Amino acid sequence: MGKKFRVAVGVVTAFAALSLAACGGSSGDGANGSKGGAAQGAEQGAAPVVAPKEPVPAVFDNTKGWEIKDDEHDLSGPVISDEARLVLLRWHERGGKTARVVARDAKTGKVRWSSKPVVRPEAPKSGLPVDSKVLLTRGGSKEYAVLAVTGSEGGDGVNMASQVTRLAVYDIASSGDEAEPLREITVPGPALGFTAQRELGVVTVASDQAVSLVDVASGQVTTYDRNHPALKSPKPCQQLTGTCDSRRVTVAGQTPAGPLVQGYGAFWASGWFSGDVVPAGAAPEHGGRTVTASGLPNGDALASWPDKGGKAQTNVYAVHDGKTGLVRASVACANEGDSAFTPTMSGDGRYVLAGRVVIDLQSGQGHCFEQTSTRKAITVATVDKDGTAYGKTSQSPAGIDLSSGQASPLPEGTLLPTAIGADVAVFGTSTAGGESILVYPRR
Repeated sequence: MGKKFRVAVGVVTAFAALSLAACGGSSGDGANGSKGGAAQGAEQGAAPVVAPKEPVPAVFDNTKGWEIKDDEHDLSGPVISDEARLVLLRWHERGGKTARVVARDAKTGKVRWSSKPVVRPEAPKSGLPVDSKVLLTRGGSKEYAVLAVTGSEGGDGVNMASQVTRLAVYDIASSGDEAEPLREITVPGPALGFTAQRELGVVTVASDQAVSLVDVASGQVTTYDRNHPALKSPKPCQQLTGTCDSRRVTVAGQTPAGPLVQGYGAFWASGWFSGDVVPAGAAPEHGGRTVTASGLPNGDALASWPDKGGKAQTNVYAVHDGKTGLVRASVACANEGDSAFTPTMSGDGRYVLAGRVVIDLQSGQGHCFEQTSTRKAITVATVDKDGTAYGKTSQSPAGIDLSSGQASPLPEGTLLPTAIGADVAVFGTSTAGGESILVYPRR
């Protein structure tokens, strides 16, 4: 099994900055691999072959990259650990019942370690938005890889199946091809989504009835349903109709002050309330729209506030300090379909991204790339440590210098990075359907 899997290294020259890395083909020999990594079978250490020379932004060197392409297995959801210099992926056999974490050296693509197989519960007939996923988080000074699986177990012609979510937690410095988890954590019920709040060491498991916050270092699980006493607003919050916590409330993440709670037209954590920290130009409720918040990996919150002036489709996006609720930075933006965007952060933790919005936490400056009279709208995918953002319009890939806000088109066909680390960038998210995941180093 696994002989069709390949790790590839390419050889070409590349053009200059914010342009296309040179493309074309040539041949070359790669370094020999090493044994190990049962997720690929006994021959996973076969010598790599020539990498494709894909067009990428020229700051990344496609003459030294490696490729994951597998006709028998699905690898997906690459996550970069800069500390361990690894690219982590979720592996599973197509149609199989197990999943693994595979940790590859970010520079060479060789497998450093892979986990013991974890049984994947059956997906219910109605389907779930998620199946299994690899997340990266930490507890204190230690970094962890987490494999999350969800679905139903058991059941027959008489008995109902039980729905369950499990997290297998691994030391990022594991070794071998059957790495054992440090701990396995069970959360009752199926998950609709998993989110890692990396700096807090917390994985958020959301279901349609409750939200569980899982401390991966201790294994402690705290589950909040809508009536949990810890979710009550820290102060009276009368709204136009009822109170902010008289309707359905939910946990949107974790902060250093406790759970981040989303109520009707308000959000809060222990000791602070959103009505006291409304950013300039915003309102908790306007024109049928209300403020919503999401937890960020660093424990802060990103809130989308209705524009007080009532501009159609315009919201004020603000990052609120998780300890105090105070606004760290904000920007108004017409971010169409913003409910579909899950906020993310750049690999170095400096930038917050949400659709057409980028917020620089270091400078306190917000950027909006909505459509203007001279520029098309740009949806931003990633931001590099030098302040270069990569995104696309409806027609073209684009590079953006955040120091000036100037956007420039990239050559047609340029691949955009899906994740950027300190030393490498990842292009692609899955090997399903014959696709590849490419990893290129910086020049």
